[in-house]
Amino acid sequence: MPYKMNEQQFQAVNDLSDDERYRHFISKVADWQQVWGVRNSEGWLTPATPDDLDYFPFWPHPEYAQRIADEHWPGHEAEEFDYEFLITEGLEQLSNDGMKVAVFPNLGWQCLVLDAKQLLNDLLIESERYS
Repeated sequence: MPYKMNEQQFQAVNDLSDDERYRHFISKVADWQQVWGVRNSEGWLTPATPDDLDYFPFWPHPEYAQRIADEHWPGHEAEEFDYEFLITEGLEQLSNDGMKVAVFPNLGWQCLVLDAKQLLNDLLIESERYS
């Protein structure tokens, strides 16, 4: 079950810079070992940048994922992505497939887009603090 969040927290975190949201994401995901994406009946949301770079967006809490999906991708629902799979295979697979990850897009769909291996490395380092 995800941690509880109120509207003030949602707005405060949504308004952080991309770098600050990234650090928030790493901390929360490593601590709670939960990560969220959005999907519809056709599968996980994997949009492309204007220059056709495919990426997979992730959020640290279903509330962020759902509200942002409702704003930008109606018909998609927040769904938990298996954390263990993410760190043992998923991020490596995304990197091998040439896909980037979008970490914690906000309501304005602003976020850091980076190599999945960088996200994996940062999650593993942060996870050591919680073990």
